[in-house]
Amino acid sequence: MMKIGFLKFLDKYAGLPLCLILTVLSRLSRREEAFPRREEIRKTLAMKFLGMGSILLLSPTMAEFRKAYPGSKLVFLTLGRNRGISGALRLFDEVVTIDIDGGWAAFARSFYSAMMYLWRERFDLVLDFEFFTRFSAIVSFFTFARVKVGYHAWETWRGDIHTIRVPFNRYWHITDTFYALGTHIGLEKKEKLEMVRPFVPEEDRKAVREILEKGGAGGGYVCAYISAGDLSVERRWPADRFARVLRGVLDRSGVSVVLTGSGKEISYVREMSERLASPRVLDLAGKLSVTQLAALLEGAELMISNDGGPLHLAAAMGTRTVSFFGPETPVMYGPLGEGHSVFFKGIDCSPCINVHDRKSVRCYWTEPKCMQAIDPDEVLEEVVKKLAR
Repeated sequence: MMKIGFLKFLDKYAGLPLCLILTVLSRLSRREEAFPRREEIRKTLAMKFLGMGSILLLSPTMAEFRKAYPGSKLVFLTLGRNRGISGALRLFDEVVTIDIDGGWAAFARSFYSAMMYLWRERFDLVLDFEFFTRFSAIVSFFTFARVKVGYHAWETWRGDIHTIRVPFNRYWHITDTFYALGTHIGLEKKEKLEMVRPFVPEEDRKAVREILEKGGAGGGYVCAYISAGDLSVERRWPADRFARVLRGVLDRSGVSVVLTGSGKEISYVREMSERLASPRVLDLAGKLSVTQLAALLEGAELMISNDGGPLHLAAAMGTRTVSFFGPETPVMYGPLGEGHSVFFKGIDCSPCINVHDRKSVRCYWTEPKCMQAIDPDEVLEEVVKKLAR
């Protein structure tokens, strides 16, 4: 498996000279011309590599694009780990993936295959929704598309590769920022944006019901996502505080607690299950597909979650949430919709994740004080109040 930190390092330092070279080539070959008519956009490539949550938050823009450009084939380029959620959104004609979880050989094979596909398709329009990765700008160049749209900021130089450069506003919710890119290609402005609800096959709902009944959680249950993915583990609320809240839920209500997580998070989630040591706790980390997780969240009374993809999946499925933010700000990444409670203390060093620095965390402290500042008793009272409604 390729480490995210190392990929960020490569993007920052190896990507810089490549973007410089491609900028020169872009300027030499660029022709001034009007934006093509909509009927001329026959094939469109959209790119977003990192983050299941970000892809869900991108879905309103992609849904509006489909309405505005009904005659354009829409292809989505993302990481292999995001194929499930990308397909479940039913927005894309094809999903093309690059594998970073199977080592360098798998990456090389999948990248070569993806680029061969992109060259064969001859796209008219590229929508680069990555914030400031040089990798996506480089891929944009090598599609040789007539129009290439991407974000631009002075803080993170990635060349003059895109033909339409869109300002990135770090004070907006990321859903609005995604949609702002769409307005540069003719999408009409909207006051309210809603995530697309992922499609869940009925067999996945049935499988989840059987798992819950077998695990003793066939009645009401609360889901908990105690990890935070591999982009920044600092987003985790400390396990001892999470455990206090989950014990309180078990003591003060009749619901079960279902722990969720990816295959990489199995050991971390297992420790929580062992700490709680209750027959009403069911550990499903690494045991569900994305659509099965969606079915699980759809039936939950509440989702208690750190900042991460499962939080936004719960919101997309219409489930109420209680979430914790610190290194990241809910101004940009808070859950969309109604019925969500967000805990964010906003101490002097928070948030510290910066989109202009590849969303890397540089914590001042040994452990993130922004997450430690969230009071378990305050959280428990909010959870109990929501469950009573």
